[in-house]
Amino acid sequence: MASDRAKLEKYFKKSVMTNKTPHPEVSAPRLGLHSDKDYGNRNFSMSWWAITEPFEMVNECHAHDFDQFLVFVGGDLTNMPKLGGVVELTLSLDNKKLEKFTITEACTVFVPAGLYHCPLNFKKVNDPKKPILFHDLFFSPEYKRK
Repeated sequence: MASDRAKLEKYFKKSVMTNKTPHPEVSAPRLGLHSDKDYGNRNFSMSWWAITEPFEMVNECHAHDFDQFLVFVGGDLTNMPKLGGVVELTLSLDNKKLEKFTITEACTVFVPAGLYHCPLNFKKVNDPKKPILFHDLFFSPEYKRK
């Protein structure tokens, strides 16, 4: 007969995915989680990035068939609302009229399915030892652009 502890251990995922990013400007490993049939079965994925230097992460405007949240937080863990840099994100309703937004404090951006977004440009990082922490959460098991 299994103990309660043994039954409850399935709720902990100790091996968080780490892998190299496709961007040479990001030197720290990217952390990620997929909630698939083997873990929670909630049909979402998320990744965490430590941005230590300016670069354009995504250069083309695109949309998805799924909802997405983009989270920008400061890397000074004692003052996370202070972003510690500048990020530019473009949004568009029709992929023709592009609106560029400048992010200078911690925030979350909801990107509903079908909303055009990007370029995503990390313009300035004040202190590489306190990077901009970027979190990408999307409700799909696989990241696909339209």
